[in-house]
Amino acid sequence: MEKVRATQVTAKALKTRKTFLGIDPHLPVCPYSLCEAMGFDLRFIKIPSFEGMYIGNKNLILISAERPEGRKRFTCAHEIGHHVLKHGTVIDEILECGSNKQEEQEADFFASMLLMPSSAVNRTLLLYGITADSITPVDAYTLSKYFGVSYQAFVTHLYINLRLIPYRHYQKLIASKLSNIRHSIRGLEVKSQVFNIGNWWDEKAIELEVGDHIVSSKTLSVDGPQILNSTLSD
Repeated sequence: MEKVRATQVTAKALKTRKTFLGIDPHLPVCPYSLCEAMGFDLRFIKIPSFEGMYIGNKNLILISAERPEGRKRFTCAHEIGHHVLKHGTVIDEILECGSNKQEEQEADFFASMLLMPSSAVNRTLLLYGITADSITPVDAYTLSKYFGVSYQAFVTHLYINLRLIPYRHYQKLIASKLSNIRHSIRGLEVKSQVFNIGNWWDEKAIELEVGDHIVSSKTLSVDGPQILNSTLSD
């Protein structure tokens, strides 16, 4: 994407966050909350080989219920991008290598800048206590959960969009297996998400699914029934 267009898309992403949720660019944002604030009808459906769909004339966004949570959130932001960038109705299928279509690249870039603005990433690295050039697979996985995206989306954003890490470092991170990373954090073989919480985790709710794990060095408060007591005491 050309630099001028990238600047335009970034500005639209930041403006959308601020206009509808009032969230500053140094903090993460929930795309589902943004959908609600923008008046979208957001639905999760079960369709094979399907990522998501934006139906412009119905103000409708469809997301695959069968994809990992981080992927669902990114796809939601991607579909919002199609709307804001006035791409019209779009169906997004699962593609292993991404798409070379300009509209798809723009929507991906919009989603990345919506969910992981440069100032938010740099601030979080500072709070976490590392620099981008020293980030490990465990660090990248931990921070991806803070931003609510997949490990791959976070690492790719660091390299492609923000240019905070060199290609060799990116290759090393991408080659790391998620099962090994989760085991390093939790100390167990787990297939679900692992949230590694520390004092750096700031102004952001922990958005869990059934079966997710929390590893925490800080006291956590639960909004709702005290269903996490046994888990948090492990």
